[in-house]
Amino acid sequence: MGMTTTGAAKYRKILQRVKPQIIIVEEAAEILESHIVTTLGDSCKHLILIGDHKQLRPSTTVYELAKKYEMDISLFERMVRNGVPCITLEEQHCMRPEISKLLRREKLYPTLRDHETVLRYDKVKGVDVNIQFITHEEEEYFSGDSTSYLNPHEARYISALCRYFLNQGYPKENITILTPYMGQVLLLRNEMPKSVFDGVRITAVDNFQGEENDIIVLSLVRSSLEINVSKRNPIGFVGIENRICVALSRAKYGLFVLGNFKLLERSSQLWKEIIVELRKANLVKPYLTLRCENHPEMYTYASTAHDFENVPIGGCNKPCGKYLPCGHICPRSCHVVDILHEHVTCYRPCKKINPNCTLGHQCTKKCHQKCGDCKIVVVKVIPMCRHLAELPCHLDPFTGFAMQSVK
Repeated sequence: MGMTTTGAAKYRKILQRVKPQIIIVEEAAEILESHIVTTLGDSCKHLILIGDHKQLRPSTTVYELAKKYEMDISLFERMVRNGVPCITLEEQHCMRPEISKLLRREKLYPTLRDHETVLRYDKVKGVDVNIQFITHEEEEYFSGDSTSYLNPHEARYISALCRYFLNQGYPKENITILTPYMGQVLLLRNEMPKSVFDGVRITAVDNFQGEENDIIVLSLVRSSLEINVSKRNPIGFVGIENRICVALSRAKYGLFVLGNFKLLERSSQLWKEIIVELRKANLVKPYLTLRCENHPEMYTYASTAHDFENVPIGGCNKPCGKYLPCGHICPRSCHVVDILHEHVTCYRPCKKINPNCTLGHQCTKKCHQKCGDCKIVVVKVIPMCRHLAELPCHLDPFTGFAMQSVK
């Protein structure tokens, strides 16, 4: 039988009657110690705890209890700390090697290995690299109606970047935007209307533990000249090692991080180790290099949201140049999605002979419109009087004359 720890407490009497001898606790490092104790009875002979104490700890309603009395330390972490034997899983099947390499350090997962399946991942379309840390020095703001931080520059940039990835053909469900701060979550949702981005998940790092996605865009928010880096953990949430671990381990194929990395490497030893390694690999830049999938020699350097306007539909600023099914040349700039031009609306004059015209006139409508009746005015003979009259081509002379007489 399976249940949550809350359910185990609620139905404790039933559990006591069932007398389970083996109890397995999943995500044990995220569960308060008191919650696990409620599931244990005198019948328990084998307790199996599965979890990762390097990631997020249990959350407590009262922050002071966690800070002063370590109530946010799970039974799992306490046992590991006290030297109780444990087995560590060392092979990962999720992240591409460039991403897992970030976590392969003493404070996180020094013995982490990559399964062979992650070596065969496709590259992320539309960009030059699969992992990029985009650094900036744009100021953060303190949200007036909450105790949260937000960064408008990062929100605008991420909105433009996400639109760019959608224009590469990625499904909305394959992109997730993470940030440590709820204020930034709300700002991002306001910046990214549902009419365009519905399906792209925007959430806090704390709400995404245990999940993953193909492309992760991470907004770290903190950037201010007023931050005192000599203080203990001057950058708050962003400097907590458990959060760093979760934030950097959610992406499968592509990870794109925005932040003030000069500030971060001065404020956190773990960030410093990661950023130094990234700088050696030339993966910390003030811009993201966009590469056209159709013209690989064409690059665009995006340091602000405005720069994405040079690639409005995901390719480059060259004209498409391909022929539409109607025979006209595609009027759009280079694009990656709909390369067969099945969804392009052509507004040029129609080249076809109107199939409804017995005289073989050319269609007078726009290319995307149905030809319909031929409206070209021609001279016709009125049967009753043999006079000549100018009438639309599709009208019968008798009918057309009668209609004109009525008018």
